[in-house]
Amino acid sequence: MLQPFTLPLVLLLLLLGAVARAQPAPERAHRQLALTLTGNPAAPVPEVRGAQGIGITFHFDGPIVEQSVQVDASRIRVVDVGPKSLLVELVAEPRADEPSEVAVTFADEEQQRAVFRIVPHPSEVDAWVKVTRRTEQLGEACQARLDELRARCSAQSPTAFVRSGLLPPEGILARTFQSYSDSAGGRVSDGGVSFRGKGWVLLDVVLSNPTGQPWTPRVATFKSQNGTPVTVRRLTSEVEAIPPGETGSVWVETDEPPESAGGLFTLEVSGADGRTLRVGNVKLAPRAQEAKR
Repeated sequence: MLQPFTLPLVLLLLLLGAVARAQPAPERAHRQLALTLTGNPAAPVPEVRGAQGIGITFHFDGPIVEQSVQVDASRIRVVDVGPKSLLVELVAEPRADEPSEVAVTFADEEQQRAVFRIVPHPSEVDAWVKVTRRTEQLGEACQARLDELRARCSAQSPTAFVRSGLLPPEGILARTFQSYSDSAGGRVSDGGVSFRGKGWVLLDVVLSNPTGQPWTPRVATFKSQNGTPVTVRRLTSEVEAIPPGETGSVWVETDEPPESAGGLFTLEVSGADGRTLRVGNVKLAPRAQEAKR
């Protein structure tokens, strides 16, 4: 049986617990934050202050790949993604010992990947975050880039090409291939030319963009129609993005395929937005024969 003084004490504890649970979450001041990304992988991950139930809008200085946004869905909800903006909302309070992260990929060539860490703060939240990338190169980095460009220019001379051994005694062989329509990708190849030298192949392909959005070629894969893969060395585009309804040239440099690959190949060019163009009728020039001495 309870003692006379025990009942009031129990009631007092229950009342205090109810009052504590009824206390509203502390209000946090909304502030604007400006972040500058340096592109240095050794730099610390930028921190953004957040709180449960409060949206955070990121505004970027360049276009982003909307499908590239990555968050922990158990902590962060993606509300909206635009060409240059991202709105997220925290569904749980961020933890200092285990911060949540937001990752996004830019659609251009400048510092393609960006990651932000959401951290707690007792009185402030970054409701608007302006993200700017610092693209200037200073000091040693600038000098290294200048040296690279100078070396590239000298390597493009006819003399350097012959001395490199890339020109076989028989010369460079070429073969044209006709236009090809990729119904799945929504884009069209207006045909092109394949060049073949000593240990290399160069594809000069004209691509059409009949869609209503610009298309930026980024990555190429090359394989024979019997499934033999061929290493792609580099892809170079005539323009940064092919405008809607227009054409642009793309140059794809690859290793020389093995003899077993045959002479008919498939080229796939993927854009920054994830859309892919497939050219399934690429014909290579026959393999050069050793010159008779």
